Amino acid sequence: MAKLEIDFAGMKLKHPIIAASAGTTKDVIHCKMAEDAGFSAVILKSIQEETVNRYNPFPRMSVFKNGIPSFQSNTFMTYEQAFEGGIKEYCEEIKKVKETISIPVIASLNCVTKEAWYEYAIEVEKAGADAIEVVPSCPVGAFVRDAAEFYPVAREALLDIKKVVKIPVGIKMTQQMSNPIICAKDLEADGANWITMFNRSSGLQIDLDTMEPVMHKGFCGHGGPWVTQSVMRWIAASYPHLHVPISATGGVTNYEDVVKYLLSGATNVQIATLVYLKGFDIVKNILEQLNEYLECQGIDDINKIIGYAAKKVLPLEKADRSKRYYAKFLIEKCISCKKCFPVCTYEAITNDGKHPFINEKKCDGCGLCSQVCGRTQAIIMKTR
Repeated sequence: MAKLEIDFAGMKLKHPIIAASAGTTKDVIHCKMAEDAGFSAVILKSIQEETVNRYNPFPRMSVFKNGIPSFQSNTFMTYEQAFEGGIKEYCEEIKKVKETISIPVIASLNCVTKEAWYEYAIEVEKAGADAIEVVPSCPVGAFVRDAAEFYPVAREALLDIKKVVKIPVGIKMTQQMSNPIICAKDLEADGANWITMFNRSSGLQIDLDTMEPVMHKGFCGHGGPWVTQSVMRWIAASYPHLHVPISATGGVTNYEDVVKYLLSGATNVQIATLVYLKGFDIVKNILEQLNEYLECQGIDDINKIIGYAAKKVLPLEKADRSKRYYAKFLIEKCISCKKCFPVCTYEAITNDGKHPFINEKKCDGCGLCSQVCGRTQAIIMKTR
């Protein structure tokens, strides 16, 4: 079995899968459930300075299906608020969690004023938190609501907290900015012990019947499987420029997503939405399949794959632009689903009533038909 242990900002974790800050880590009961399921650390539900953000509206969760029929993606939209209580109650919960579980416990702070940032940081360190994740990126928090520029806010909070605590401090970034790479580099220079990419973005869904916003007629956090490619892009682009670890979060549905995040350059992966939808024990399946993957690949230490794909990213000018590919149809594998016909804008695919026929001379080689063909792989790409 491969070695799964990682070092995360000085914290020794049994493996790279962490329970992300959410309602699924809101108290000692849920944190114990996370540990029992197999998570290697927990990030507690955020404590908010804003009182209005401490109490949930009801109902507050929705799952939306978006996109083209048969090509749909799910969006998990929540109006989830922060820890229900003030800093005193939050610290009491930290103490309970620390007394109950053995894995690292990371506090999550979301403040507005300078005084609260360092006051809250001091108190959670006293309560026994192993580290602090600073979260000026909450999708319903003051800074995102007011469209504040992220870096100045994050920098001030980070510098204030680093002055008063000795435990590791990380920053949870938002993707709603112009250049996450520069922001991450600057935050590392300011003293961040890790960078988390990224918090959920703020979104809006509209009911066509009422013509009004759903989810209490407001903006709220949204995420889902569709976000992973974007997060991986920025992790892979940032990885070569950073010396501190990157924690990935967003859209994980299976072990493949975990592996891809690690290959992109993440040291660990945070999971929350999947726990909401599938329960805590889903991490057991992910860990089992992760071990099987590493064994199949002949990898004895998971640290060896961190950033591997990031190092393989090629610049734009090196992309293969030779027109040497064409789609080839394998009739014995065709199930006559007819998904390939409408996607060819070059009129290279025709139908004899039962099966498609591909005119190789007309074929542009774009590869789309082979992708929509599905699991049967009745269409493959060949070299001319």
